[in-house]
Amino acid sequence: MLRNLLLVLTVAMLSQPISAQKRRGAAPKTPAVPVLQQARQAMDVYDFDGASEILSKAIAEQEKKRKPTEDIEALEELLEEAQRIAIKLHATERIVVIDSAVCPKEQMLKAIRLTRESGRLDTYASTYLTRDTLGSVLYENELANKRYLAVPPTAGGSAAGKNAARLHLAVSDKIGENWSKPVLLTGLGEDDTAQNYPFLLSDGVTLYYAAEGPESIGGYDIFVTRADGEDGSFLAPENVGFPFNSPANDYLLAIDELAQLGWLVTDRRQPAGKVCVYTFIPNETRVVYGDETDDEELRDLARLTSIRDTWKTTTSSRVKEAKQRLADLRAGKTFGQTATPDFVFVVDDARTYTHLADFRSPVAKTKMQQYLQLAKTVDTDAVMLQRLRDNYATAQPAQKPQMAETIKRMEQTHYPQLQLLQQLAKEVRNAEITFK
Repeated sequence: MLRNLLLVLTVAMLSQPISAQKRRGAAPKTPAVPVLQQARQAMDVYDFDGASEILSKAIAEQEKKRKPTEDIEALEELLEEAQRIAIKLHATERIVVIDSAVCPKEQMLKAIRLTRESGRLDTYASTYLTRDTLGSVLYENELANKRYLAVPPTAGGSAAGKNAARLHLAVSDKIGENWSKPVLLTGLGEDDTAQNYPFLLSDGVTLYYAAEGPESIGGYDIFVTRADGEDGSFLAPENVGFPFNSPANDYLLAIDELAQLGWLVTDRRQPAGKVCVYTFIPNETRVVYGDETDDEELRDLARLTSIRDTWKTTTSSRVKEAKQRLADLRAGKTFGQTATPDFVFVVDDARTYTHLADFRSPVAKTKMQQYLQLAKTVDTDAVMLQRLRDNYATAQPAQKPQMAETIKRMEQTHYPQLQLLQQLAKEVRNAEITFK
């Protein structure tokens, strides 16, 4: 009886499909990672080319299978984003980072020590002595008569476009002893969902700020724009790219031109509620890494993986001097003309001036002041034009007409200013050489 029962069980097992026998004995398979998730994971480690390859292959397979259009559209949208950011990666700016510090986000402004000439950063709540649940930050200029701050759009008098931001940048002027009602800045991204963390350079026209929007790499990104004329409007903002921006939140970029130091506040690779404040040496003109930098090294530099890796393209003395300037700021020391040259201006073969006090001719000194002011504007415009041209190359067709118009307008003022700058330099030299 037992023998017959075993025979029946054996026959029953052999009669089952082979696949069923395999399933019974095989280990469970690991679920496949969705394509969009794979691409996002690649983008999180800055492998944008790898993400593009994954998505392109998936789109081709979906088209063969004649999948619904909406499935393919999601892949194409992410592919477009990966390709756009990949171009920014290859334009990573070369900076030298000298310090970093992790702190709670609400204390990040305390980690930034600015000279008096660079204005001040503060929270809305601290300046106006009120509660603020939105985390608004403001910048006040050196003269303490103008503030750039983030406010709810309705507080600025009108809605900020059809997709009104949670916070929108505005400006307030001091009139007598009182501050005017904030007025929303015009010309910034109308589709942004949030704008905050403003900082104005000492030229009074170049504005850095952070925004969440369609042009962001991820979360908050740093953007730069310039005041356009006397009406208070601004040129179309440009994403400053890597290494300042990342797939995480990048909140604030501040540059102290007198101390020759800059600060970047970001929550990349930080636990919830924490930020990292990087201190770096800002460039006078934008410099990017060359073709000699391989892809893996470039990704690390764009991510700011290692501070010491950013020192490879500079001298140890430059890093040491910057660290000393940072230590002096933290100690409350002031910066004057004796700290560093204000400029380098060749008068003739025998004379090179570095301060206005070097000039003997009053006419030459006056013209030199005009020259320096114009030179700062020309340099800033040159950086903006280059960013505009870089972004134009990767922009959507619908965006290009507006960007082309902005480029054209800037060129119409930039090139005449260059000619005027050269003429002023000649007049400065002639006035100083002929002075008796």
